[in-house]
Amino acid sequence: MFRKLYYNLSPLGRRIVRRVFYFPYDFVALFRDKSNLVPSKGKANIGRGDFVKTGDKFFNNICKHSNIQPDFKILDIGVGLGRIARPFTNYINNNGIYTGFDILQNDVEWCKKKYSQFPQFNFDRFSIRNDLYLPNGKIDAQEFTFPYPENYYNLVLAISVFTHIQAPALENYLKQIKLVLKPEGVCYASFFLTDISQKYSLFPIEYDKYCLHNSKLKNANVAYRSDYLYELVSSLGFEILSIKKGWWKTGSPINEFDFQDIIILKNI
Repeated sequence: MFRKLYYNLSPLGRRIVRRVFYFPYDFVALFRDKSNLVPSKGKANIGRGDFVKTGDKFFNNICKHSNIQPDFKILDIGVGLGRIARPFTNYINNNGIYTGFDILQNDVEWCKKKYSQFPQFNFDRFSIRNDLYLPNGKIDAQEFTFPYPENYYNLVLAISVFTHIQAPALENYLKQIKLVLKPEGVCYASFFLTDISQKYSLFPIEYDKYCLHNSKLKNANVAYRSDYLYELVSSLGFEILSIKKGWWKTGSPINEFDFQDIIILKNI
């Protein structure tokens, strides 16, 4: 019920509600010592999870499953306020590059300011239309071209990106990732993956390739049929290195990898 009411608000309305909801916590946090790279809870456009612990968990899992090196060139799609970028500041060396882009101006400006002491880290903003976050964006996601060199990045991250875009945009983004990844480069991405034979209460609106949580706010949460996705990535020239099931289906995080499903792809 709360989720439905929350999604009925405008992007600005959701930001205001979040700021008000987390104000007591953020007010107390003003008097604590904390990292300059950790935003207030009211500012972040992510779930309720701890910003630092969640970022550290992603970092550790990425290092474990992506064969990453300190001199890698990394592209973080939907970087937000740097939840995953933050732990990489202690890992990337002077030969490495961390590029993050997002559609939200405030998030990108915050990152540019906070990460100014790290010359290997760069942040870009693109006005890509998304009914959940930026309904008045100027660029159609299915037509957006990544403005980065081809065969350049060793690793592309897409966490909570493909869970908020429609199939044409997904297909375009995967094509763009293919272009910017080096041969043998890796894409570490999260999804909601469904089976055509099962029903899911979080995604009651069903289509051939995907399911939606909300018919009016289509990018609120998007789940893809696993058979469609596996065929798509294969047709684009990716090899699936690993699939880690999330606990969104069971509601229990015990013994599961993460809330969302994780797919690790290699550019072949």
